[in-house]
Amino acid sequence: MLDRQVTNCPDVNEKTVPQRIPRRYREDIKRLQEKYDLHEGLVINVSLKEFRGICERDYPKIEAYLGLKKYLLRTFGVTLNIYSQKTKGGSDKTTDKP
Repeated sequence: MLDRQVTNCPDVNEKTVPQRIPRRYREDIKRLQEKYDLHEGLVINVSLKEFRGICERDYPKIEAYLGLKKYLLRTFGVTLNIYSQKTKGGSDKTTDKP
């Protein structure tokens, strides 16, 4: 019965590529579609360093991609998780102090 419901109302359960992608995300979406099969429920876990090679920004911080993350989730149902490879705490930096 579930299959019949999905067949009758595919637009309810499936997200489609929007006709008009905002200009600021067009190149990003194009590059993401080349690298990943963008479909609802997809979770992309990627380092900031690797992601900067896919989608360039002038501001090299995770915060620079917040708008893209929200747009992907809202429009495509794709969760984008970007993590930094920097270590927190920096214990090796504090060893030089007397």
